[in-house]
Amino acid sequence: MGSAVNAGTKRWLVGEAEQILDRVQGQDGFRDQTSQLRNLVQIVQEESEVSVLRNFIRYQTGRKTTSKFWSLIHKDVIKVLEEIEKNLTGEDLRKAAIQQFFGYLVRHYVYLDKVNRDGRGPGRAQAGGRR
Repeated sequence: MGSAVNAGTKRWLVGEAEQILDRVQGQDGFRDQTSQLRNLVQIVQEESEVSVLRNFIRYQTGRKTTSKFWSLIHKDVIKVLEEIEKNLTGEDLRKAAIQQFFGYLVRHYVYLDKVNRDGRGPGRAQAGGRR
């Protein structure tokens, strides 16, 4: 199967997902946004064209109801998508990497949201992350 993402790429994707969310976890607009990321996971099951995904993320960033959250992460998420597009050859491999990246974003978001709700705060969430 030609669409297997190698271990080094997976480590990079996990690290990027965690860094993006770790940087903004305490900011206004971060909480209660799991559905935003899960929607994107659903979209990338069918769509892996970076220009289309970038367009959707920018749309979400511009919408009144979702702009606070997406304004926190859209530039960094788009940067990772563009890196995937640039560095991974083959549509199947790119699609698999994009799907995994958004899956890692959801997982880390759920973790951070839980830790922050439990009152351990941003510093504790980061320390319990990927280190």
